[in-house]
Amino acid sequence: MSHPIMFAAAKHLTSAEDRRKTAREAAFRTWGPRSITAASKYARTVLGDAAVTLDWEVLGLLSFEEHLQAFASLDTTGGQHLELYYTDLGGTERLSLRVSCVSCPSQHVHDVSSLEQLGQLLSQSPAWQDIAPREGGTF
Repeated sequence: MSHPIMFAAAKHLTSAEDRRKTAREAAFRTWGPRSITAASKYARTVLGDAAVTLDWEVLGLLSFEEHLQAFASLDTTGGQHLELYYTDLGGTERLSLRVSCVSCPSQHVHDVSSLEQLGQLLSQSPAWQDIAPREGGTF
């Protein structure tokens, strides 16, 4: 007959596995909303109140337990697609502007740390013609 400690260890292991499985399932269900909330909050911190108008979407699923990520499309103009990307990998939050070519594989990523810096990055894109206040842009 097996020793009672063996049954206790097996029961403890099974219970621990069930708790971890339940926690993973809960994290998976809440990952998307947590990503959107974190992106909105961080963008508002970095970019100010204007960031409230960003429409964040969940970006794929990577290691959902610790890696939050979302994106907000800004514009497609002059053959370039502009998007803001938010990531939080293990507590390190980051906001980036991704500029990608619509008809080619070219892509550039720039860290964004302020609204002024975002403006400087946008001033180097074809979108600037449509948004530049001094040049009669509409915003």
